[in-house]
Amino acid sequence: MMREILLQLAQYDQWANRRYVERLEGLDEDVLDAPASGSFPSLRATLLHIRDAENVWWCRINGLPYRWPASPEQGIRSLLVCSERLGELVENATERDLGRVVEYHDLKGNIHRRTVWSMLLHCFNHSTQHRGQLITQLRILGVDDIPSNDLVAYQHTLV
Repeated sequence: MMREILLQLAQYDQWANRRYVERLEGLDEDVLDAPASGSFPSLRATLLHIRDAENVWWCRINGLPYRWPASPEQGIRSLLVCSERLGELVENATERDLGRVVEYHDLKGNIHRRTVWSMLLHCFNHSTQHRGQLITQLRILGVDDIPSNDLVAYQHTLV
């Protein structure tokens, strides 16, 4: 059952990230980098934070080293690669894989132990939080046609 829930969250994450990448790609560079209140100073910085976090969690789950933050030169479309990798991870996982305990270091060097499923749940929730901040930043900057970020909106596309 956990796998099915995480699979839907992974697919939702990909759907929502794609909508925001496509919307932001349609904006001028000066709008992407314009100051807008939030956890991060601009639309680009917020989107790249989502990308970096998704990459870090994927690396932790797979026991791989990671670079924080990743290179901004990769561009905002690189978020889609990260969310696709998370989706593939869930698609290929068994319930047993999801229950595996992973030991990792946080960005401050502290050691933690978490199950794969709880790491994924956190990652998807974290991305949703920051996509909500993108909505606020887009409104502050006067941008129209803001994509929905709601899980239920994604679920409506499945029917």
